[in-house]
Amino acid sequence: MQVVQFSEYGEAEVLQLVDLPIPQPEAGQVLLKVAAAGVNYADIWQRKGSTPLPLPYVPGYEVAGTVAALGNGVTTVQVGQRVMAMLPSGGYAAYVVVPAAQVMPLPAELGDAEATALLAQGPTAVGLLNTGTYASVLVLAAAGGVGSLLVQVAKNRGLQVLAGVGSDAKKAAAHASGADLVVNYAEADWVQQVRAATAGQGVAAVFDAVGGHVGAQALQALGAGGTSVVYGAASGEPTQLDAQQLIGQRQVVRGYTVFAELARFGEYTQELLGYFRASKLHLPVQTYPITAVQTAQRDLESRRTQGKVVLLF
Repeated sequence: MQVVQFSEYGEAEVLQLVDLPIPQPEAGQVLLKVAAAGVNYADIWQRKGSTPLPLPYVPGYEVAGTVAALGNGVTTVQVGQRVMAMLPSGGYAAYVVVPAAQVMPLPAELGDAEATALLAQGPTAVGLLNTGTYASVLVLAAAGGVGSLLVQVAKNRGLQVLAGVGSDAKKAAAHASGADLVVNYAEADWVQQVRAATAGQGVAAVFDAVGGHVGAQALQALGAGGTSVVYGAASGEPTQLDAQQLIGQRQVVRGYTVFAELARFGEYTQELLGYFRASKLHLPVQTYPITAVQTAQRDLESRRTQGKVVLLF
């Protein structure tokens, strides 16, 4: 079977397509034939060696496809059934073995590529909004995998949504997601545009997946008593905080990962499926064949992608 792995840390060139034997499911496990595998910034950090990993390493923790075989005792799914699943690693492979408890049936109306957006990005969007009660929010990287869903879920909940993107080319995507205002944070006055849209008060929350200079600027768009929730660092740069501002404006900066709320994944996914079935949620994806995995990661790392990045087998 085709598998993407890396045997050393480095740039995208270390990702290699190799042939390995198809694994066999043990008791309580399911063998999936993968049709689509999600790509995330975490995959890039892993490839660059941000944390020690056993090499060679197969990245990827979101897959969708069909059940190919069942281990003893599995009765929750059937061979041939379309499903999606979360993995700790190993998703960049034509076949994967997954504990049956982590396999979820795939609704007929949901495509394989789109399904991967519901496994990490979608629940992340819901979880971010559940960090507080906000009337207005600023979403950075609003054309990205999480950002595009975050804008839509926030609008479905009735919030004022301001969206930030890194280029004019991405503005249309954020508008299509329903943002009330879209700003390009390459423009010098983008913070002033956000504050003007909130009658000078600033937003109640900032959702920051960018960090660095942009993340620091976004804090200037945050209102008194507001919260900045950091869940990514696409810029690769540290964010400088102004302690005097945080104290004087009673503001909070906190981190977030949906993987600390695994018990609520089902709840979050059901909310998303409700919007999807009501035609109130679009799942934008940008797909690449598995043979173009290096290009997919380069494009994501360079912030040239829009929506969820997906590898197709």
